[in-house]
Amino acid sequence: MKHKKKVLIDVFYLYVAQTGIKTYIQSICEEVSSRKDTDLTYIISPDYQKISQSRFFKGKTAKWKNLLFQLLYFLRKQIMLPILSYWYNADIVFSPDILSPLWGKGKKISVIHDTFFWDNPEHYQKHWLKYFIFFLTKGLQQNASIITITNYSKGRLMQMDEFKRLRIDVVYPSSGLTNNVDNISKTSLKVTERYFLHVGVMEKRKNLGMLIMAFSELIHNPRYKDLKLYLVGQRGPREALDDYDQLVRLVKNQNLEGKVIFPGYISNEELRNFFQNASAYIFPSSNEGFGLPVLEAFSFGIPVIISNQGALKEVAGEAALILNENTCEDLVQSMIQVLEDENLRQRLSEKGINRLKEFTTKKFFLSLEHTFKDVLNE
Repeated sequence: MKHKKKVLIDVFYLYVAQTGIKTYIQSICEEVSSRKDTDLTYIISPDYQKISQSRFFKGKTAKWKNLLFQLLYFLRKQIMLPILSYWYNADIVFSPDILSPLWGKGKKISVIHDTFFWDNPEHYQKHWLKYFIFFLTKGLQQNASIITITNYSKGRLMQMDEFKRLRIDVVYPSSGLTNNVDNISKTSLKVTERYFLHVGVMEKRKNLGMLIMAFSELIHNPRYKDLKLYLVGQRGPREALDDYDQLVRLVKNQNLEGKVIFPGYISNEELRNFFQNASAYIFPSSNEGFGLPVLEAFSFGIPVIISNQGALKEVAGEAALILNENTCEDLVQSMIQVLEDENLRQRLSEKGINRLKEFTTKKFFLSLEHTFKDVLNE
């Protein structure tokens, strides 16, 4: 019997992961768990079920917990993970959370989802960022390669001196979605209002200030005075990134209380209701590595408006309305276009559903496995 190559998958970061990286890691773990026959042997460490149930580092945590996790994360990456690579006789050590260990057995693959660290260093604590980038680049200096999630991110990474010599593969992640427009259970809640929707953490790069200003301009037109804007999501994970307080002040200054609403954290059922009843989903972000909410909106068959940003355009394809320029004026015109053009809404809805087919968990896993085998055969 032919010996299968072994891939050690480090999922320790799931203790704190939210948003995109969480979905990315969960998709891998669930696909590995559900597959009876694979060409490679996958070892998930730590135990996925136990780590999924842990809430110790989740949510709003005390500073000492954050420091404790950073210490444990460092020890995990630089001591425990290398030891495990020898223990399991790994052929690949796969780190979906960016950082690979400095040493160990087998080839190392890091997933670098975006280039935020280099694009906006001012949004991170400078000492932490210096440490993180040092270990990231050192960990990739020998017997290593990179997987990223869009061609846009690959292009950005290839421009950086520290990554120019490395192999960089693009593997589109899974959307992590099970809903589509055919199997959504319609809410019994009677919706009597029209509204635009944005879902995501309140970070500065999300460009929500521009969205609020565009919405303010739109509802000055009596035809649209009934509209509301729901900004669903929590504060940014770090103070330097967070834009929530500024957005609240902007809403107050524009006299938009009761029109722009911050529901905060909501249940999955509430989130489904928001998606399926929205007039459109708007994603005006200035910097994204992927843009999962675009696919979430597609799954509910609602029109999507996105900024003119590389990763978002790549993910959405022709299924979203793209701003010509990232300005309030262009956004207002796109909002009016979506509201007034029924044929456009229908076309975008159909294209969005079709676009989702490119981001299934099966396609993601097969592409990932193909990349692993290709790396092993180098």
